[in-house]
Amino acid sequence: MFGFFKSEEKKLREAGKNWLYLGDKVYHFRKDQLSDTELDGLVRGIEDLKVQLKSKEASSSKLKYAIDTLESHLKQIGGAFYPRSSIGENVDFFFMALIIYLGVTAFFVKPFKIPTNSMFPTYYGMTEAVWQTEDDEPRGLNWLFRLAAFGSIRYKIEAPADGELLIPIQMDSNYGGSSFSLLKSVVPKRRFIILPGKGIGHWFQIGGETVELKTPLDFTIEEDVLSKAWFPESSSFYSVIRTKLQTGQYKMQPMQVTVNGRQREVQVAMVRTGKRFKKGETVLSFDILTGDQLFVDRIGYHFKRPEVGDGFVFRTANIPQLGEDKFYIKRLVGTPGDTLQIQNSSLLVNGQPAEGSIAFAKNADQEGDYGGYQNTGNLSFGDKLTIPEDSYYALGDNSFNSRDSRYWGFVPESEIVGRPVMIYYPFTRRFGLAK
Repeated sequence: MFGFFKSEEKKLREAGKNWLYLGDKVYHFRKDQLSDTELDGLVRGIEDLKVQLKSKEASSSKLKYAIDTLESHLKQIGGAFYPRSSIGENVDFFFMALIIYLGVTAFFVKPFKIPTNSMFPTYYGMTEAVWQTEDDEPRGLNWLFRLAAFGSIRYKIEAPADGELLIPIQMDSNYGGSSFSLLKSVVPKRRFIILPGKGIGHWFQIGGETVELKTPLDFTIEEDVLSKAWFPESSSFYSVIRTKLQTGQYKMQPMQVTVNGRQREVQVAMVRTGKRFKKGETVLSFDILTGDQLFVDRIGYHFKRPEVGDGFVFRTANIPQLGEDKFYIKRLVGTPGDTLQIQNSSLLVNGQPAEGSIAFAKNADQEGDYGGYQNTGNLSFGDKLTIPEDSYYALGDNSFNSRDSRYWGFVPESEIVGRPVMIYYPFTRRFGLAK
């Protein structure tokens, strides 16, 4: 840091020590590959530099000459060690950084991205911003700011032809046609433009032509996007679709869609929206903002047992009912031996209102965006549940929109990863210490 205060002689001696280190490294790693002449020249160069470094009366010119001589020889015989190409140095740096990153995330601090809103409003998953007109869409510096600060990614559909927008709805014949859903399927979707991955494919029809929209796996568009964009006067996308199905505003027809690279024909109800577009007009435009990204402490639980009220991250590989290997984040609400019950939107632990997190009291009072705990699954009305040994119970703060222990059971102690300590991105009011 204060190298400019050093004398030229001291700088030269430090440089000499570095060259000596490099010479020894080439000698030990390449001596079996060098000819006798090359090896003798290397040994002489190393010894001459050692003599100059040990001598207190050595002049700067002699020391510099010894360094230059060794460097000249290393240029001829150094192989991959010297001279180093910029590519080689960058590769070494990359692998060193990768090793450090893997070590830190495996044992100390793990970055974790929240995909869904099961912990809303404590933590946010992906959220949407729907643009009603092109004039509403952020552009230029505003768009760049949203991209950098909130991870905002634009999704857009333009009309391929003149005509009415039709929404394909799948009817479930097992329930006499009373059950239905938007046509969608898992499809290939690249991450960061180049990395292969999976997403959700949606298909719509305008003017008799089909358009496809791909969104992230954990993001749903029906209520948060389609309802706001196409039916803003209604509180629910599916309530609109139900009314249109009941009043005959649809036609049954086959539809060709591409799933996993293969063409597939499905029979759907094409629901009429009454919304007409000209070719090239924007049919749908919205941004998806990234979920909260956290640092998770992987060390703390080695010294302190998890406690009721902790937000905690765990793996799902050994939770049979889930059948997937992912990282989840929920609220820890029950430890081994605890008895749980939900009454009137409140969570009771061992017969008393749960303590340890502000989310418990806010859910009990149904304050703000906290809707209260819902009786369902293994904690239905009147049910009491005791947590077995070496197991934990997890609930989402957003009880009405959380798939948690009520549905898939207990979290094995061996699967607990750690406790969130900080939201480091995006740069919103939630940035800072985790709750």
